[in-house]
Amino acid sequence: MKVLGIVGSPRKDGNCDLLVKEFLDATDAETEYIFLNQKKLFGCNACMACENGDCVIDDDGNEIIKSLLEADVLVFATPIYYGQMTAQAKAFVDRFYQISRNAEKSLEGKKVVTIFTQAQPENVFGDYIESFKTMPFGYMGMEVIGNVTAMGTQSKGDSDELAKYIDEVKEIASNL
Repeated sequence: MKVLGIVGSPRKDGNCDLLVKEFLDATDAETEYIFLNQKKLFGCNACMACENGDCVIDDDGNEIIKSLLEADVLVFATPIYYGQMTAQAKAFVDRFYQISRNAEKSLEGKKVVTIFTQAQPENVFGDYIESFKTMPFGYMGMEVIGNVTAMGTQSKGDSDELAKYIDEVKEIASNL
């Protein structure tokens, strides 16, 4: 089994980054880690060239999508900024278009674990987070098998503040 960890936070060594690394360290599977903010990744142009192959945009997107296609489990992490995922995470999700338009590519049957961080201490973004089960992941034939929402976590990479959430990600990872 291969587990791909994708971090959509712009903050290296931040809360999402720490939680994904803890998850990957806690699994016995083969793992790969991608920090999107260190990649050259543009949004989809909707040019439709991907219907006949890979995306034609000259960036790291095809490499990232190739890793996703090879993985059995995706661990997708993003902070909630202004009520939504980050721009980095959205650019990654938008590149699913090349999979949905190409009959030779599929995410059907892949498992997903979502990790969200937010400074807000209450569950005000619960409906938004729950919607990921449908779009984009459910739409692509993927199944969300776990979620950790680290509420009230604002200090960058504070393992004391994240302690209970670290336990949660380790528990999900150990049950893969």
